[in-house]
Amino acid sequence: MKGFRCMLVTWKNIEDWVSEVIKKIELDKYNPEVIIGLARGGLVPARLISDRMQIKDLYAVKTEHWGITATPDGQARITQTLPINISGKRVLVVDDITDTGQSLSLAVDHVKNMGPSELKSATLLHILHSKYIPDYYADVVPEDKWTWFIFPWNVYEDLTNITLKIMDENQVTIESLQDIYEKYFQIKPKKSQLNETLSILIKKGKIVRDGKIYKKL
Repeated sequence: MKGFRCMLVTWKNIEDWVSEVIKKIELDKYNPEVIIGLARGGLVPARLISDRMQIKDLYAVKTEHWGITATPDGQARITQTLPINISGKRVLVVDDITDTGQSLSLAVDHVKNMGPSELKSATLLHILHSKYIPDYYADVVPEDKWTWFIFPWNVYEDLTNITLKIMDENQVTIESLQDIYEKYFQIKPKKSQLNETLSILIKKGKIVRDGKIYKKL
């Protein structure tokens, strides 16, 4: 089967990346008055940055681009606009990662049209093939090391989608599924995580269990 490199991101990773982003913002002497997180991936990073920088004006816009884990779903589009007036404000737009860069670029353009006095963008990670480069980011990912980052806030969304792809070709047990993840996706989810993932898929009517064997419907 065909896999791809993944990384199970830890909260320690998140804390370190947030600290680095804030360090760069402060070195640049940028003092945002408003932080806008991109729903859904940018919501937690935006909240953490707002907490650390003591910025209470925190809002969200929603873009959609990725339909299924590691599968692009057409062009990015705004599905939830900014509901408040930011005219004349210094604004920071936050997302978790730039991959294609379409979502962040679209969100920044949307916010720019609302008349902020200054506008900057930040992500935890920046993949170098992205067409959009954020003003601040904690770390870069070279094109030849492209990775699907499984953030703590979308563990089960990603694991259920990847597991369904695996089960297109395989009937699995917990042990064999863990081995497939390690061999083809370079991660080793905990058995408790895989149990929860399979339980979710059973509840959704996507798979069935026969003893220790799990099969896709």
